Amino acid sequence: MAIDNSQPFVPVILGGDIGTYTLAREFYEAYQVRSVVVPASGNGVIEHSVAIELHPIGSMVDQGWVVEELIALAKELNAETARPLMLFGSLDFHIMLIAEHRAVLSEYFVIPYPELGTIEGAALKENFYALADRLGIAHPRTAVYRAGDDLQELAQSLTFPLIGKPSSSGDWIAAKFEGKQKIHTLQSIDELEDLLTRIDASGYTSGYILQEYIPGSDDAMRLCTYFATQDKKVIFAGYGEVVVEEHAPLVLGNSAAIVTGQHDQMSQDGARLLEELGWQGIAMIDAKYDHRDGSIKFFEINPRLGRNHYYLTAAGVNPARFYVTEFLGAEFDRSDPHTNAVIDTGIGILQLSRQQLFTVLPHHLLRRFLDSETGQKAAALLKAGKVSNPLKFKAEKHPRRKFYLLLNAVNHYRKYKKFPPRSL
Repeated sequence: MAIDNSQPFVPVILGGDIGTYTLAREFYEAYQVRSVVVPASGNGVIEHSVAIELHPIGSMVDQGWVVEELIALAKELNAETARPLMLFGSLDFHIMLIAEHRAVLSEYFVIPYPELGTIEGAALKENFYALADRLGIAHPRTAVYRAGDDLQELAQSLTFPLIGKPSSSGDWIAAKFEGKQKIHTLQSIDELEDLLTRIDASGYTSGYILQEYIPGSDDAMRLCTYFATQDKKVIFAGYGEVVVEEHAPLVLGNSAAIVTGQHDQMSQDGARLLEELGWQGIAMIDAKYDHRDGSIKFFEINPRLGRNHYYLTAAGVNPARFYVTEFLGAEFDRSDPHTNAVIDTGIGILQLSRQQLFTVLPHHLLRRFLDSETGQKAAALLKAGKVSNPLKFKAEKHPRRKFYLLLNAVNHYRKYKKFPPRSL
């Protein structure tokens, strides 16, 4: 294992997507430490990185096998020296795995996530909507389908078009059927019946969410990342407005460009939800601005950093420092993670003070999607040079990283030609 024994702590990150790479980069930028990344297999985004030691383990379907591999990895990392190992996940599936095996994994790793029951109260979307109802927090009208339910009866409470999505993102990974997408848009009862028939046959048995469609293009999407202390107090909320999303089926709904800012109401409502749950660590909430009534309607809580969370670091708040100062302590970082990049607007929760544009797209491609109000903010930031891409990291010197960046840019042009953003 090519992690130097002098390194004071080691982040271990399950996953292999851009969010995985970003977190490893953030630890490297903040502390000059390398992370051990544990994917099923290697790929261009995580290979040949100065910040990453790769440790592929194959399929993660067998949770017991993954736990055994993590324990063996921990013993190897601390064979010659004792130091904290911090365990992270990049997908909901990873977080649930960590939470379900917390008792044994916590003997080897610092785990900066809540207990399993707390995560289930948020990660299962039907639980989330019930909590939002109880707290009076705006969200789309929602129904939950389970195999065997009377669809005709259920449909009486719904108005098309509908958004369909799994209640359990972790269970959804194992579901296999033709036409599967992260999110389905349904225009009629016939489309809904066809989809649910295929889902029932796939072996997916958790709830399937059927939800009122909130009109609006990508620029109506909102997100906010929260940090709660081990005392279960939310102290930070990092708000962002989406410029454009990805629309290829397997990545549908992922933000491709975000403008940072502040929003008191979303910050407060999210904090109320998380404190009611008894949260600790980081969570991210997806939402959408509804122009019909001027409200921001909450969609879901992700029990982790989002795939494109680098918008936080781009605006000056590196989440790696929250993890270290809160879960490892002053021995490893005596500085204050609350830099001059945050502001208290009077609600008792720190927010981002800097407006910055985050994007994973080539700038020439991004400029095609700047007609909206949020897009105009992005255009001004592009012109001012206030733009950040997590994959463009000067410390990366390996020539294959440059080649990957080129291929990644070409792939974005292809995806947006085939799957352009929606107009409504």
